[in-house]
Amino acid sequence: MKARILLAIDGSEPSMRAVRYVANLLGNQRDVSVTLLHILLPVPPALLEAGSFEVEPQLELERVNWVKAEAAVECNIFDPVREMLTKAGFDGKQIQTRCQRLTSQSDVAHEILRESENGNYDTIVMGKRGGSRIATFLTGSITEKVARHVKGRAVWIID
Repeated sequence: MKARILLAIDGSEPSMRAVRYVANLLGNQRDVSVTLLHILLPVPPALLEAGSFEVEPQLELERVNWVKAEAAVECNIFDPVREMLTKAGFDGKQIQTRCQRLTSQSDVAHEILRESENGNYDTIVMGKRGGSRIATFLTGSITEKVARHVKGRAVWIID
């Protein structure tokens, strides 16, 4: 049975430490698959039609163009991560990628949890983010929210 790992990445140093950890620990294991998950920013409110059932064609075109451009830039994050994993011994077939867009009703932790459930992953791997104690107290960290709300799977938080 193949172990399924969900590796949440955002390009930060903590998430790259998590990538290195997975690469070093599991690089030559053939019974592991890794899905790289990157969460995209929500569409800016200025590009959303407010209070109307009909979308103006120009606004819709701007929104579609913004989404395409932002996804093209943001999803390039996978290239160096994929390279690091393959250099560590992963076969390219063992690595999948997923980009999820935030909505106004979701947050990053919620999207990670949703993907982990929908994809039936065994383990979620994340980098521990540094933040002030006050900010963490007021809003909570993404890693803390994922660890608190996950059900039925392991969470590796890499410092």
